[in-house]
Amino acid sequence: MRSSRHPHPHIDPRQPRNNAVPGTNPPVFAWKPGEHDSTFRLTIARDPDLRDTCIDISSLSEPVYLPETAFDPGIYYWTWAADTHGSETDVFCFEIPEHAVILEIPCVREWLNRFPDTHPRIYIIPEEVQSLRDSRTSERAELWTELEKQAGRILAEKHECEEPPFLPDWETDYKKAFDLWLSILQQSRKFMQNTKLLALAYLACGKQQYARAACERLASVSSWDPEGSSYLPHNDEAHMSVLWHGPQACDWVWDEFTPDEREQVIAHFKRRAEITYEFMHDRGSYGVTRFDSHAGREIVFLAQTALVFHEHIPDAAVWLDWLRPILCGIWPVWAGDDGGWAEGPLYGLAYVSIMTMFATALKKGTGIDLYTRPFWKGHARWRQYCFPPYAEWIGFGDHTVRTPDIWQRNADLVDIISRQTKSGECTEYIEQLREETFSANYHEEQKQHAVNCQLYLLPPLPTKDENEEDDAGNMYREFPVAGWCAVRTDLNLSEQDIALIFRSSPFGSISHSHANNNDFIIHAGGRILAMPSGYYDGYGSNHHTHWVWNTKSHNCITLSGAGQLMRSPESRGSIDCSFQDVNIIYFRGTADASYQNRAERCRRHVCFLKTHRCFLMIDEFRAKENICSSLQWNIHSWAEFDTDEHERTFRIEREGNSLSGFFMYSRNSFFSLSSGWDPEPIESKSHNRWFPQFHLTFTPTGLVSFSNLGVILCPACPSLTPPCIHREHGESCEAGHIGEDIVMVNQTCNTKMTYDTMSSDALAALRISNTIYEIRDTGISRNNGVMASGP
Repeated sequence: MRSSRHPHPHIDPRQPRNNAVPGTNPPVFAWKPGEHDSTFRLTIARDPDLRDTCIDISSLSEPVYLPETAFDPGIYYWTWAADTHGSETDVFCFEIPEHAVILEIPCVREWLNRFPDTHPRIYIIPEEVQSLRDSRTSERAELWTELEKQAGRILAEKHECEEPPFLPDWETDYKKAFDLWLSILQQSRKFMQNTKLLALAYLACGKQQYARAACERLASVSSWDPEGSSYLPHNDEAHMSVLWHGPQACDWVWDEFTPDEREQVIAHFKRRAEITYEFMHDRGSYGVTRFDSHAGREIVFLAQTALVFHEHIPDAAVWLDWLRPILCGIWPVWAGDDGGWAEGPLYGLAYVSIMTMFATALKKGTGIDLYTRPFWKGHARWRQYCFPPYAEWIGFGDHTVRTPDIWQRNADLVDIISRQTKSGECTEYIEQLREETFSANYHEEQKQHAVNCQLYLLPPLPTKDENEEDDAGNMYREFPVAGWCAVRTDLNLSEQDIALIFRSSPFGSISHSHANNNDFIIHAGGRILAMPSGYYDGYGSNHHTHWVWNTKSHNCITLSGAGQLMRSPESRGSIDCSFQDVNIIYFRGTADASYQNRAERCRRHVCFLKTHRCFLMIDEFRAKENICSSLQWNIHSWAEFDTDEHERTFRIEREGNSLSGFFMYSRNSFFSLSSGWDPEPIESKSHNRWFPQFHLTFTPTGLVSFSNLGVILCPACPSLTPPCIHREHGESCEAGHIGEDIVMVNQTCNTKMTYDTMSSDALAALRISNTIYEIRDTGISRNNGVMASGP
């Protein structure tokens, strides 16, 4: 195999990866073409010499292929070649396991044959409409009451929306451009969301007043010039507002358009879809050569438009043929089967919710069930662990502030996944999210949330099956594909939950992610104590670029002020060597590549001591040759820090909940304390929860080529009394007593440390409940160096 293969999944987008074990059968095949390659040959065989072929197809116009038929379980080999010059790439191996989900995706012609010839066809078929209307007085009574109230309010609004103005130059005056862009986004999005709600109200009750208003609104936006101020390259948010909600609304009121309105609407959506296809298809292949964030929305909007208008747009089938392997195979490009989302919970919320639009429409219209893919249940579980219902702050990635709308949409998404996968595993989580949405912390106007159209049309949420997996006693979950993990002591009771959310991602510091591998968040008793800092005041703003994107704004290590590589796929991290038993949870965040300009090694070893409910973090640093640095430990909070420089301790307290930190470092050092941000956020997008933030940096004096810095973090809340901590400087080590237990952190480079009766050449050693643990490059070992099994 070529040693030059890049580890980042976007730079080398091959699927299946070498020695991969896909969770779905058949897997999608994708490869990165050469600059001048135009057609391709794909060969899949049962032997490495590619003689026993099962697929050998040439003249492929795209560097992606999704077979229609599942493979028999077993080991396979594959390669691709460009037809133009006949050169072949390496041969890659993959295994189809017995347990892989069989998901066969037929051709698009079959999709369109299965969809109804008439409308509605998105989420509901014509013969179900009367039953839907009858259910308003029974199982949908509460939902209908809310929908009718919202539709009545919208009915009183103006049903015309003026074409938006052109945006000024972003480079000349960012704030002026941003303010206008945000206003256009909010107005166009609200207008189209309300249009869809009116169409749903008509679908639900049959009253033509709702349909007429929706038709007028759709005709109004169809008078806009698709190549004018809402042209995709100029203002893609305005363009996407129309395609996000318009096709569904058109489908549900189709028969209520006047002939002139229908002709106008068809022409408008046809041109918008053509522009989207040209912009998506002709400028690269999504998931292969382009991964821009907004493209993850546009592929779904294009599919929805094609499904609604395919009889009237001859190219719709061509668009769907192109989208078939992308939406049914390559997606998601920011996640894997384990369900984590590399860009963070808020961007995952938007993009996964949008994908449900296509997955639900395809399932209802054709019976093809994309929700059987492992990703979906994994994603719901990721949210359950990494997005606590009580959270006052969300990480990691852009958008962090708690709002009722975000909580409600999170509940809606997990609810949709649970209904579509027929799983009751997250029922309590969904209920908790909805309770938090309507908490007393918000004004009534903040609690308003549009009825979710899918939830209105889907069957009820299933009850939890007693045979389903129960995570109530599992304190640790990891999602390694995206590079997330979480320690949660109680998923259901916020007042008893000690939560650490951790990120070290192979996807790097690109898109809506930051330069923050090995970052962490700590909640205790329902309060946020340690958190990344800064606010999302606009993509690429001064504050966003020069504070939020930077490592200094996160709970990460900096090296003499230098952070991780910014806006770079090279800034990779990973979560490795996880382990747990009755005493301890351990994992390692590996961020060597993120500091590659200054360090050979930068790793964060994390131990959670179950009995004491506290954390031990050890940051391991090894400098590049001839480069010395001071390893600096950063932490941020909404609370001010109380520090004792002599004792090398800090404390944060919020409403009876606290976090105390004890640095295992006996030599010269100092604390740096500050508040605010440099530069500060712009006010345009300010929020009533943009509170002041406080920052602490602990700096060992001097420049060194290696360091092992240990920190004991003890959360406390009314239901948890923290342990007593006592630290000493032992021979060649720093030692800490945590109650009756002992931890040692080696202060030498590859030599033995001793303390009390303990001796070890490991990076760190712990005696917990009379069991010895040692931390080395290979992870953690138990019982005097005998490696223990993983979780």
